[in-house]
Amino acid sequence: MDIQEEVDRNFEAFQRELPNILHFQGKHALMHDGKIINYYDTIGDAISTGRSMYRDNLFSVQLVTIQPVDLGFFSHALSSR
Repeated sequence: MDIQEEVDRNFEAFQRELPNILHFQGKHALMHDGKIINYYDTIGDAISTGRSMYRDNLFSVQLVTIQPVDLGFFSHALSSR
């Protein structure tokens, strides 16, 4: 799987789930393989967990919010390359 495929799959899954997860508003969702793995209070906690769980660094983090938010680099899957 390449980075862009992971990003696309995670974002599509996040968008589909968003109406069902708004009770987690303000939390950061750790995403991998098109699934929400868990929710975290801070982006740092989500990234740290993602890096420890996924040695290939193919994960992404999305802020749960009604408003679109660009998290910059962290809204995309991370690569160790």
